[in-house]
Amino acid sequence: MFLSGLKGFRDRLAVLALVFSMFAFVGAGAENGKSILLTFTGDCTLGSEDRLQEKSYSFHTYISQYGYGYPFAKTKQLFEQDDLTIVNLENVFYDAETGKAKKTYNFRGPSDYVRILTEGSVEVAFLGNNHILDYGKAGADSTIQALETHGIAWFGTNEGLNSVHIYEKDGIRIGFIGGYASHWIINREDLTASMEELNRAGCNAIVAVMHGGAEYSVMRDKYQQRMASWLARNGADVIIGHHPHVVQGMDIIEDVSVIYSLGNFSFGGNRELRAQYALVARVELRFDEHLVYQGHQINLIPVSPSGTPEINNYQPVILSGQAALKTMALAQRDTAFRLAPYLEGIGALQPFIPAVQTEQSVETDPETRYGAGFQTFRHSGHITK
Repeated sequence: MFLSGLKGFRDRLAVLALVFSMFAFVGAGAENGKSILLTFTGDCTLGSEDRLQEKSYSFHTYISQYGYGYPFAKTKQLFEQDDLTIVNLENVFYDAETGKAKKTYNFRGPSDYVRILTEGSVEVAFLGNNHILDYGKAGADSTIQALETHGIAWFGTNEGLNSVHIYEKDGIRIGFIGGYASHWIINREDLTASMEELNRAGCNAIVAVMHGGAEYSVMRDKYQQRMASWLARNGADVIIGHHPHVVQGMDIIEDVSVIYSLGNFSFGGNRELRAQYALVARVELRFDEHLVYQGHQINLIPVSPSGTPEINNYQPVILSGQAALKTMALAQRDTAFRLAPYLEGIGALQPFIPAVQTEQSVETDPETRYGAGFQTFRHSGHITK
């Protein structure tokens, strides 16, 4: 059922139950070392097309009526309990209509909409997508300025854009890298340089984001698989995907988990709810007492981009019951191995994936290490084309 259909007390109770389960999740992995907890959402369009901004149903109208805190109000408690929340920002923060690219959809929110992120407990924005250049370089520069002014970190690679983010806590450095698949296909040098930068910085673990795939396709395509394989071979420890707007499945590439698409989150680009189900990924990265990366565990949390199934209200909610099971069924359809099941109030907590530490461990039978049915690929430890 949709949590928005319940009374406010039950809304808060369900989120609190999930939050408390996450404390147990992190504590179990950090007994003899340290742990970093990350939350990833799918596509966030915190704006709309210029022609729709004055409409009664537009994202802009909802923000005018309900304030900056509205879009993430039902998930903020979840976001507050991690080390970082990372969203895919599919719009520019820009106060002009000039420089609009010639394309089907151009998404823009005023620069003050960056406060949606700060009030929603979001710390990082991924910009390596197909909308950061909707209003040319001026729109991209305005977005970056708004983010940096309000303390929101960002990263991503696209045409004219190539930046990483390094998060530090308790002596641990987590590197963030990622890009738009269409750009990666024709220019791998940018991501190669970014990966080398993270290696030089001495990152203990690297998380990659890939933005690619066919929109509204429930199955990953060969280009997503190729990009994921390349990222894994070249140093990524976890790979998170989006762009298709719908839920897709997972792979395990040696010791690297791949989620091909989380789907939409708060998506102001469409009034109609074209995709009703999505995922939030909670990723726990574990390190030993010497800060050596030991592996990771992912919890898949079913969500909907809207609290009302009939029309998009731009306020994502955590799902439960049959709606949560339907969401996981979408992920399972595009996954070659059996995913861990959804449990009410917890999510779908996947098995811990240990890091490959030695050549001997690389040769370990993957079905013994991860369970029968996992799809794995060999991965080397240097930058490859």
